[in-house]
Amino acid sequence: MRRSVAALSILGLWLAMSAAMSVAAAPNADTPPELRLAKIFTDNMVLQQQKPIAVWGFAKPGSDVAVTLTQDPATGEAAMAKIAEPQPAEDDGVYSVTARYVEKNAPKTPTQTKATKADADGRWRVTFKPAPASFRPTWIVAQSGEQLLGVQNVLIGEIWVCAGQSNMGWGNFNRKDREAASADFPGLRYVAWEDSWYEPLDDIRRNVSWQECSPQTAERFSAVPYLYGMFLHRYLKVPVGIVNVARGGTLGQTWCMREELDDIDNELMRTVLKDYDAETTTWNNPAQVEQIMADWQQACDVAKAEHEKKVAQAKAEGKPEPRLRLPKQPGDPRSGWSPPAGLFNATIMPIRQMGVRGVLYYQGENNNFMRWTRYESTFPKVPASFRKAFGDPNLPFGCISQPGWGTFGLDPEIATIAEGYAIVRDIQTRALKDDPNAGMIATYPTGNSYIHPAEKLPVGEYASLWALANVYDAPVLHRGTTFRELKQGPASRGHGKLHLFFDVDPLIEKDLKPDVDPPYWLVLPCPREGKADLQGFIIAGADRRWYPAKAKHARLDGKHCVEVHSDLVPEPVAVRYGWANWPTGNLVGRNRLPMPTFRSDDWPIVKGMNYTAEVNQQCRENLAQLRAEAEKLALDRKIRQLQLDLPVVETELYLRKNGSPKQLIQSKIARMESVLDELQETDEWLSNQIERSHPELVEKLAATRAVLDTLKAQAAAIEEK
Repeated sequence: MRRSVAALSILGLWLAMSAAMSVAAAPNADTPPELRLAKIFTDNMVLQQQKPIAVWGFAKPGSDVAVTLTQDPATGEAAMAKIAEPQPAEDDGVYSVTARYVEKNAPKTPTQTKATKADADGRWRVTFKPAPASFRPTWIVAQSGEQLLGVQNVLIGEIWVCAGQSNMGWGNFNRKDREAASADFPGLRYVAWEDSWYEPLDDIRRNVSWQECSPQTAERFSAVPYLYGMFLHRYLKVPVGIVNVARGGTLGQTWCMREELDDIDNELMRTVLKDYDAETTTWNNPAQVEQIMADWQQACDVAKAEHEKKVAQAKAEGKPEPRLRLPKQPGDPRSGWSPPAGLFNATIMPIRQMGVRGVLYYQGENNNFMRWTRYESTFPKVPASFRKAFGDPNLPFGCISQPGWGTFGLDPEIATIAEGYAIVRDIQTRALKDDPNAGMIATYPTGNSYIHPAEKLPVGEYASLWALANVYDAPVLHRGTTFRELKQGPASRGHGKLHLFFDVDPLIEKDLKPDVDPPYWLVLPCPREGKADLQGFIIAGADRRWYPAKAKHARLDGKHCVEVHSDLVPEPVAVRYGWANWPTGNLVGRNRLPMPTFRSDDWPIVKGMNYTAEVNQQCRENLAQLRAEAEKLALDRKIRQLQLDLPVVETELYLRKNGSPKQLIQSKIARMESVLDELQETDEWLSNQIERSHPELVEKLAATRAVLDTLKAQAAAIEEK
């Protein structure tokens, strides 16, 4: 194969870098003989209180390692003085104020030293007894032979792992300018990185650094993790550590253990995993990689040659020079953006020995885009994977559901076809429904037409309320009223009704007295806007055709409920609330906490898959066909609803408000005249069609016009009292 010198040079450089990366990424291949701590251990970190404290690292195989955990300043400072020269505190002469914590009767963790030996692969680990939360500076010092290292300014408190995609990693939020300026919380600590690898890693691949929260550092913290940690820190009054490993644009599959994905028994995931394994196998073969890169370089050479011809032609014709577009360089799938188990391997597995309180998860947006069928299988494996990795089957798992996004007020016929956010919320809700250690955190009112809404402060607040109530047993209201069940109600005026019953926040439930009838506003969802209509409900009959529903507070068998109905659904059997990318629902519980979206039915969801080009095309064609039909159904429903509503409005205006049967009759005659006008004149296409194709109607329409003129004259002669 013909290659240029430049091509060989580029290729050789790339192969060298690729080989180096492969070696560095392989478990323990980068472990030097010198003593070191795992990279998560840095100055300013937080250790989890009331759980065994694991400290681990790497050293020369077989070497002795001693590790000391101490809050004694003399011991800690003496060790650190041996490790590095103390740095004098800088004073630029500018006035400043820094918050500090004053502990009363503060607990003290006694100094502990543990000895161990590095194994054949150079790994070592020690475990200290659980310790209480403390703002006392803590030191971790490790020694092996003459080698001494340590970290300082460590605190003991609560650690939360934050994972997900861009809305978890996004830094901006409304009011950040003034919030960050007052973010003086030295007891709130934050560390963040993102990475992906095709196999589990024993350690983080890059150097990371825990940061104290200050007005300067808070500017760089991600919004939701910072706000969540800040609310917990202020309420619990203990140190809080946030480990943020979110990466934008990721799928649920990348936040799973590979063994959990292997356990999924469906063709879709088997194909995804098989294809990915084939890719990584190829990139583990240097000869195949060389061929891939050579083919790419050859394609670049061809593109450059063709570009030179186009440039010459453009100059000859006096046209602007065209832009050079080279083929995209092949990427190493072993460290892909969101491969199966990729981020879990590179961010969670390296810290799996660490004690943590729980996981806050904010992901699903990317599964909206033709990937929700895959999410049915992968999302349930996410909490299972975190719990297995951290060795805690009861590890708390808080799931933030998607904010509103997209087109507001979409017709339900269309929204129920393939609104990915609604489907993702539903998948998450069903997966966590019976999990006592997990919770859904509703945030749809915080959204807008931008996929990264800036209203993050309520998201952090809602999430912290979930944790305070469910993890820390704090007496706080943490959720809106939630749907429990529906009952069929008696039909009236030709349409049936559904009666919806709800559960309230446990704190409210605790104060309810069995022999006292509570006020409706305490136990039912209410409009955010006060005395507004209850919005966001849709209902369907056995034909599974969805209609907007009218709703109101009511009673059934003496119990408070919400009654929903539609004039167009004689016998409703199912109800949904907030089923759209951007829900119109306006219902809240106490403290204005949003009512979670829900559905009462278990009807199948249309498939959304794109793991192969063929499947992608099939799904898109099916969805396009369903959407076209839904648009027709929506128009049909609007016409039928108008036909029902207009007589009611006429009666309300002319008879009940004005007491004028004459005006009511004239209005109805005017409506008939308007229809005749369309058939005969105003709708030119329709009137021409009637004249050409249905001549027998022309005379009948003319006769009807004559009768209508007589009716108009008679109506005009009516005398009113």
